Amino acid sequence: MSEKKNSGRTKILYMIFSIAVSIALWTYVAYVNNPVLEKPIVKNNVPVELTGEEYLRDYNLIVSDLDVKELTVSFGGRQRDATEITKMNVRAVVDLKDVLKYPSPTGIHSLEYELIYDGTSSTITVDSVSRPVIEVTVERLVTKTFTVKPLFQGSVSEGYMAGALSISMDTVEISGTEAAINRISSVTATLIREDVSKTVRDEVGIVLLDEEGQEINMEEAGLSFASGSGTVLLTQTILMMKTLNLVIDISESATANDSNISIVIDPPTITLAGDPEDLEPLNEINIGTVDLKSFPLNFENTYQIRIPNNTQNLSGVTTARVTIRVTDNNIDLTRLSANNISYRNAADNDVVTIITESLDITLRGDKDSLQEVTAENIRIIADLSGCPKGTTTAPARVYVDGFDDVEAVGTYNVTVTIS
Repeated sequence: MSEKKNSGRTKILYMIFSIAVSIALWTYVAYVNNPVLEKPIVKNNVPVELTGEEYLRDYNLIVSDLDVKELTVSFGGRQRDATEITKMNVRAVVDLKDVLKYPSPTGIHSLEYELIYDGTSSTITVDSVSRPVIEVTVERLVTKTFTVKPLFQGSVSEGYMAGALSISMDTVEISGTEAAINRISSVTATLIREDVSKTVRDEVGIVLLDEEGQEINMEEAGLSFASGSGTVLLTQTILMMKTLNLVIDISESATANDSNISIVIDPPTITLAGDPEDLEPLNEINIGTVDLKSFPLNFENTYQIRIPNNTQNLSGVTTARVTIRVTDNNIDLTRLSANNISYRNAADNDVVTIITESLDITLRGDKDSLQEVTAENIRIIADLSGCPKGTTTAPARVYVDGFDDVEAVGTYNVTVTIS
């Protein structure tokens, strides 16, 4: 039994020894002997990068073209380098400062480049490259100022309208080759919103368009913004639209009031646009006041429509015609000549002489009552408040005593001399 156990242990030890020997041999071949790669490892699509473009711009120069933008590079090395070569990043860097070594910096120049890769093994080598130099086309840098056209694209909510569209920067400077600059037909900045009901502001990118209205890819065209960040602040004002009634105030009298008159305003409404905060509280616009004692039975006058500040008149009308009629058939007119004239509000020590001896008074009232009124019922009182010394005209008020349903209508004046 003991002999069988010893035999098993011997076999296990032998297997462990065999594996160790194999690892040692592989290590010797791969790391000690480390043979050279039989074939180079090819890296395709190695990008060509430029440095020193800002340096060229100091001399008003710009690269307009490269004959190649990618290279193919073959790497050699030892066997143990294969994995590192396969994984490493490679780029070809052209220093544009070398352009300034030429007598004429513009034109086509063959420039050397530096291969940069992140392999760390000292045995990695560059076996071959697809191009020994890069041909770089250099042109004069042109800078031109363009007007930026602001645009609003989208929709506004029902009952609102788009107002003024403002832009933070009217112009922009763009640099590039003369040919690239000449491709630019227009420069725009577009604010895109849907179903808006309030003023919106946003930073948007500036877009270059060619003659056919197609967007120009600035990077591909070699164009850049000489000033600014390539964005502008657009502010689209959104206005509320609202239709408001036109109204007029009336001063009622004994024989004319809301119950027996008709008022027609032409036009009856006006449509305005403005900031929602200004328009939301409004339902009407008052265009004036009419004293119902100022006319006999019919009144017509034109009034200016004064809209609130910071609003727009979408209707376009600026005046309204107001017609007022006394509609009660029991109301009529008559005229009487009255001479009961006095005054009030004379200054102390003033001597007043009334020049006007009588006035024709228009009376409005109930038909039956009008037949009973006589000149003795009428008093005319001139108000001398503020009248200067000498002969002057003073406004007068007419009273009809004894009748509540009859009143004088119109305006009256009395001539007096104050000394």
